Amino acid sequence: MDDGSTDDTARRMAEFGDRVRYLRQENGGVSTARNRGVAEATGDCIAFLDADDVWHSEKLGRQIDALRSHPELALVGTGLYDWPGEHPDCAAGPNPPLERIRADDLIVRNSLVTSTILARADILRAVGGFDPALRGPEDHDFWIRVAKIAAVANLPLALTGYRAATPGSLSKDAARMEAGMFAILAKLEAAGTFDGRPWFRRKAWGYFRYSCGFMRYRAGETSACVHHLIRSILGYPFLYSKTDVRTPFGRCRLLAAALKMRNTGRGAAARGFAP
Repeated sequence: MDDGSTDDTARRMAEFGDRVRYLRQENGGVSTARNRGVAEATGDCIAFLDADDVWHSEKLGRQIDALRSHPELALVGTGLYDWPGEHPDCAAGPNPPLERIRADDLIVRNSLVTSTILARADILRAVGGFDPALRGPEDHDFWIRVAKIAAVANLPLALTGYRAATPGSLSKDAARMEAGMFAILAKLEAAGTFDGRPWFRRKAWGYFRYSCGFMRYRAGETSACVHHLIRSILGYPFLYSKTDVRTPFGRCRLLAAALKMRNTGRGAAARGFAP
């Protein structure tokens, strides 16, 4: 699906002839492009691949095996490896056990990466399209809606190469992601998701602030980082579990690093505090 690219994509795709169906539209954003792709797809399953990511040669085969073995699953993602870089080796044999993802856990933290997903087409269409009003975390909103009606999981194999954001785009990305994440939580509030569950609400909003603080730290915006982290800790003063975060005590460690950076101009690598 070509969302109004200005490079030579059309010429390159023409080289494949009838083996690849190439669709192009005027630029309308990632949500409209994905929605068009889902609508036009004719197969039983749909996979997503953003322009700057890559797939391991075994990815789709492994995922198809997982969906066949688990008919209750709506979709399955995979693990990631840094790209550009070497494709990791995948051991021969059956797939390892799937990592199931509860809808509540997905609301707190998005553990599904779009370029890793293979999903059943009928389920995707049943929940409606990606929300064009969201710019940045539109995939998180979509996966939450899927997880509310069907089972979702990750296959713990590094089968998708993921390219990190470039430094020059970090500040813009942070502002866009913040606005989108706030909109998702507002939608969940309006839908009554947190009704009667005050600590679940605090947990979700606290993680939102943690994520915003992390993004602002990566962008070098230490004051905004500190603001978000203090609100996160005050709003949800408990430890997040290993299901929720990658870094134990990450909020406190990130806050200390942000305060040090603000006072001295020197900080630590952001990866060590990833939510």
